[in-house]
Amino acid sequence: MKAILALSLAVGASAWTVQPVGRPASRASSSRASSIEMKRKLKENTVRQVILITDMKNLGKQGEIVTVKKAYFRNYLQPYKFADEATPELLAKAEAEREVRAAEDAARLASCKDQAATIDAVCAGGALTVVRKAGPDGKLFGSVTAAEVAEMVADRSGVPVDKKMVDLPTIGAAGSYVAAIKLHPKVETSVTVVVVAQE
Repeated sequence: MKAILALSLAVGASAWTVQPVGRPASRASSSRASSIEMKRKLKENTVRQVILITDMKNLGKQGEIVTVKKAYFRNYLQPYKFADEATPELLAKAEAEREVRAAEDAARLASCKDQAATIDAVCAGGALTVVRKAGPDGKLFGSVTAAEVAEMVADRSGVPVDKKMVDLPTIGAAGSYVAAIKLHPKVETSVTVVVVAQE
């Protein structure tokens, strides 16, 4: 009798554990949809559109609208006045400033093209000549610098040229060299520099 009772309890227990315990299909799909919705809302709450007040390396230039993490904006960009929250008023102001900046950039580009044409016309007639003392082997005692070339170009053409604009190869001996002059990121011209050795 005890053996029969134990067997029936074991069979009943095994039958009980085999029964699937789950939610109805409609409830599972609605739970999945709400989970996706929650993730979307969480992502929306963690990012923010901002307008850059200054140029930021690897982020953008002044006046650009970028999307950043909310914490990055709150803890770094906003306290140090690198960016503002993109409100409709600031968006309109940024758009107006962008148009003004684009017009200024276009005017500067046209001016630099005119300056490059002037340098080409004036320096096409002859090379810039530099006289340097040299040893018997032809090596120069002094170097020719970008500042000297910039000054010679400015004197001859009337165009203000800074030494930072001049890309000059290393000059160690007498000869003819080409110096590139970058007036604008999109405008570049060149001049010929002839170095004469004086023994």
